[in-house]
Amino acid sequence: MIIVESKAKTASIGKIVGKGYLVESCLGHVFDLPTNTLGVDIGSGFAPTYVQVKGKGKVVSQLKREAQGVDSVIIATDPDREGESIAWHLARLFPKKKIHRMRFNEITAKAVKEALANLTGIDERLVNAQQARRVLDRLVGYKLSPLLWSVLKKRGLSAGRVQSVALKLICDREREIGNFTPVEYWDIAGVFAPVGGKETFKARFLGTGPRDADKSGDGAEKETGKFKLKNREEAEGHLNELARHAYRVEKVTKKTESRRPFPPFTTSTLQQDAARRLRYTAAHTMSLAQQLYEGLDLGGEGVVGLITYMRTDSTRVSGEAAAEARKFILGRFGKKYLPDRTPVYRRKSASPVQDAHEAIRPTSVFREPDALERRLSKEQRDLYALIWRRFVASQMNPAVTEVTTADIRNGNALFRASGTRVLFDGFSSVYRALKENGEEEEETKLPELRDGMPLRLEEIGAARHFTKPPPRYTEASLIRVLEEKGIGRPSTYVPTIETIRKRRYVEMKNRAFVPSTTGKAVTSLLSENFRDIMDYDFTARMEDELDKVESGEQPWVSVVGNFYDAFSREMAAALGKMGTGSDCELCGGKMVMKQGRFGFFFGCSNYPECRNTKPVDTPGRFDELKAEIKRAAPQPTDKKCEKCGKPLVLREGRSGKFLACTGYPGCRFTRPYIGDFRCPNKGCDGMITKKLTKKRRAIYGCTRYPNCDFISWYPPVEETCPKCGTFLIRKKTKTRLVFQCASPECGSVAREQTAPDED
Repeated sequence: MIIVESKAKTASIGKIVGKGYLVESCLGHVFDLPTNTLGVDIGSGFAPTYVQVKGKGKVVSQLKREAQGVDSVIIATDPDREGESIAWHLARLFPKKKIHRMRFNEITAKAVKEALANLTGIDERLVNAQQARRVLDRLVGYKLSPLLWSVLKKRGLSAGRVQSVALKLICDREREIGNFTPVEYWDIAGVFAPVGGKETFKARFLGTGPRDADKSGDGAEKETGKFKLKNREEAEGHLNELARHAYRVEKVTKKTESRRPFPPFTTSTLQQDAARRLRYTAAHTMSLAQQLYEGLDLGGEGVVGLITYMRTDSTRVSGEAAAEARKFILGRFGKKYLPDRTPVYRRKSASPVQDAHEAIRPTSVFREPDALERRLSKEQRDLYALIWRRFVASQMNPAVTEVTTADIRNGNALFRASGTRVLFDGFSSVYRALKENGEEEEETKLPELRDGMPLRLEEIGAARHFTKPPPRYTEASLIRVLEEKGIGRPSTYVPTIETIRKRRYVEMKNRAFVPSTTGKAVTSLLSENFRDIMDYDFTARMEDELDKVESGEQPWVSVVGNFYDAFSREMAAALGKMGTGSDCELCGGKMVMKQGRFGFFFGCSNYPECRNTKPVDTPGRFDELKAEIKRAAPQPTDKKCEKCGKPLVLREGRSGKFLACTGYPGCRFTRPYIGDFRCPNKGCDGMITKKLTKKRRAIYGCTRYPNCDFISWYPPVEETCPKCGTFLIRKKTKTRLVFQCASPECGSVAREQTAPDED
């Protein structure tokens, strides 16, 4: 019996291995830490207590039943730490069977058959690395979250080892933006043309000064191109002078530049590029990549895995894949596009752990995107095409451009123009570079210029600018900085971002993260009391420690122990700031800090004989944070009260955001606010709002009820159906998230993904 994680893999792998094998799926984790208790025995070497995941009874029973008639069990879960951990837990179900581990990086006949011929045992080092991560995250989350509830008086808050650092990045950037003071500056540009010619070009004014660059003068900044004028008067003073004299080309410089291709995708670069080029969220990108990896029905070929494993830090490419790419490039593009040797890209980390997998690439470069048009959805095809092009381009020759720079003189005034011309497109014939704003880079051509050529000034003008603050983080830029700082690993980026969204620590404005009042308060509290956890370098070092566990250099218990020693000291200091225990006024015992279901409190040490308790007193700084959350300013909206017609404002309360009438207290109308979702029923202009049934279950219905009968048990999400443009609803099962069109007439499933770990 071969056990895989998802049902989608059973068809593709079953077809490859044939009838001699029974292929079953476990649907993810079958054992995990309990949800209602810590589940870690700190005093016994941080021994974890694993329990069967709720709702997995039928799956476990079926696997045990099917295993009764087989000789051995082969566990073929994903080839990473989490997959190894799932395999280790699955092995517990079959104590009397031979257990084998099967690993493959792509679901193709060759890869699966090679893996089947080279079975191994379960790698305890990977299991220990995942166990260390799980225990660390449980200790941080389980200890810190109730502290947040207690201090900030708001339930539902959470803290996490990686999550909190990601939130701090967003809050720190918002603080930079808030503290930024714009500075005015002006620049001057002229439009020129050769005397007797018609082709014009633009050049920037770089200042005035001696022609010898070694002498002083405001033209000394010409080499950096950073010359700026401070105000309108200064700019106009230059304009009057610059418009009077004749211009000529002082010097033309040409140089050839070679641009190497980009390496094939890693997890983070795929998420970043899909965000820039396709406007996909990281979660959506990984959901589509999972589908491409697990396999799709290609008709005559059957179910085929189209890409290699999509959680990787490595840019390494197997020799076989590189050879296939060379054959394809030679046949499709010709010899001049094929490098003499296969390109090798520098590893970002010296750790062999992070180079364990290949880069993300197509399983066969000869399976071109256009040929799959009828077999894939548009989004699947677009992502596959992106992966295919990036990989093919990575194996091609560099692009070569000619860069021309022309210095233009008017007396001592210096202008500079530059242009680029593609001499050889190389890899860019397949994969074009993008600017930071997401636009493709284009050629900027200059007419044929030569030293001493007279020029005609067509027009000249000055433009006013202001320096800009650093931009807010988008998903792409946040993932990039997390990777650069070594915070988290490929499998953590999506759940990290989804968690801070779910907790409403951030909001999205123009596709960028803006921290909420609650997010700022949580970051402030944690930064003040838990400097190690909130320190970027410390978090990165913890990832390195986990890598050492995986490579066998360190035992996992010592890594967790070292972390917990420092963490427990910070926790004790934080609790001390919130009040100290005194003598119990009832029995004379000591009042000690305790943790209960609703947070921290002081209780008598003589419990249960004495049940005296006291609330935790929070210092003034945290009282200010609580007040800041409470008094978050209402935001005006363009909506009108359904009772009195007065404007509605958006407020945030204990249960989330809601719309409230500005006529309060005369009008007390309110309704929950979940976003601006227009009712999908034809002819209805109502909006979707959240309501509660008599049994306090959430439903989502139209504000025009009872005139409109639209109702959904599932919450809407800010994504639109690719078929009809209606918003999607989010259905959650025990193992999957299904995003389906809300329109009763359409109802098509836009995408599916594995349900994230909620812990």
